[in-house]
Amino acid sequence: MSASSPTRWAQFWFAPSPPAELNSIRRALCVVVAIYFASALPDVTTWLSRGAPASSSNLATFFRTAELTSDARWMVSPLFVWDSIFGSSSLGESATIYRCYLLIGIALSILVGVSDRLLRPGMPIWATRLLRSGLPTLILWVWFVGWANRIVLLAGIVEPILSLSLAALAIAPIAGSHFGDGVSELGQWRTTLSRRLLAVQATLIAALTTATMLASPTWWNGTGAYAIVAPEQDRLVTTTDTFFQTPLVYELTTVLIVCLLPIGILLAWQGGSDGKTRPIGLGLVWCWCALVGFLSANLLYAATMGIIAAAIGDPEKNHTTAGANGATRLDGGSVGTAT
Repeated sequence: MSASSPTRWAQFWFAPSPPAELNSIRRALCVVVAIYFASALPDVTTWLSRGAPASSSNLATFFRTAELTSDARWMVSPLFVWDSIFGSSSLGESATIYRCYLLIGIALSILVGVSDRLLRPGMPIWATRLLRSGLPTLILWVWFVGWANRIVLLAGIVEPILSLSLAALAIAPIAGSHFGDGVSELGQWRTTLSRRLLAVQATLIAALTTATMLASPTWWNGTGAYAIVAPEQDRLVTTTDTFFQTPLVYELTTVLIVCLLPIGILLAWQGGSDGKTRPIGLGLVWCWCALVGFLSANLLYAATMGIIAAAIGDPEKNHTTAGANGATRLDGGSVGTAT
């Protein structure tokens, strides 16, 4: 290993970068989270209120009967605590309480999404520090995980990716739009770390998704695209007796689904010295997300994947050498000395 390898590794993860780089990704993810919470509102009474299939009491009975009590200990949620405290009273397993939880989640999503625009000169110091610290994003992540754990038996593929994305995003500080890119010099390494975690997450998901498709005969015989629109109850559009049932159409669509994602991720990472391949790669990834989201009806998953993929590569060559911006190390000292 060359002497410069550790430096390159540290530069990749911790090189100072403006907090404003993540503003667009943060806003987009918060929109997805707000839609996620809002979409759960109509189903509260059907699934989660007292006597419903996924009520706290029924879940407890299920875990005891299936001897999964020890495995369920990690499913921590404020709603489980609430239901256990209030038990059989009107407040326990209450649909109203659950809806309030979701409404608070929507409010937190909006707050985090516009936090960079709320930062203005003249704000109280405590409010400025609170918003810049990223604490609201951390609270939103905890709130989201609390809901995901509560609906564990109803959760799908969007909860894991959204949870990991919010956790990575909570690391980064927040830059105020009205302060300019130079705001929040302290902790700028956190911006790069957060962005790299999002990018690596998108890459790993893409790699696992591609490997899963290549391991299934469905994607080799050309019927993969036809298979993902097969569940009638999940369709966005009806494909019966349409041109989509033409072998050439769904076979070509299958090839696109298999190829677009890995090629797009590779081009986005490559970037090139002039950065020309990154937009092409991201365009391919976004086409894959749109295609899969439309065919499978997993719109929130596809949107989240497309959003975090935007963190891949360096959109601007604005990383500075360590210490040039007065950035700080993990231990709070100077990363380096300015020349």
